[in-house]
Amino acid sequence: MNKTEFANRLSDVMAENNRTARDVSLNIGQNSGYINSILNEKAYPSMDVFFKICDELSITPVDFFDTETRYPEMMNRMIPYLKELTQEQLDTIEKIVKAIVENNK
Repeated sequence: MNKTEFANRLSDVMAENNRTARDVSLNIGQNSGYINSILNEKAYPSMDVFFKICDELSITPVDFFDTETRYPEMMNRMIPYLKELTQEQLDTIEKIVKAIVENNK
């Protein structure tokens, strides 16, 4: 992933979570313009800061690089609930989701 792709992915994930660059910057212990410097392709975060960004956005590093998954934070919020369901309940949810996806095509 090059700087442009990294910046675009970060921008998308922040938008999906209604987060501002300033907010994320400050919450990870950086100056208020730090995330903007990444979005403007002037900098890359260190590995440590990248992990802080992921934590702040409630996603995993794998989620960050999985550019085909929209709304990774929301998906991660749902998984603990899905783990509590029975096989029959999961089958029902799968059918509902499949119907919604097919209806959207």
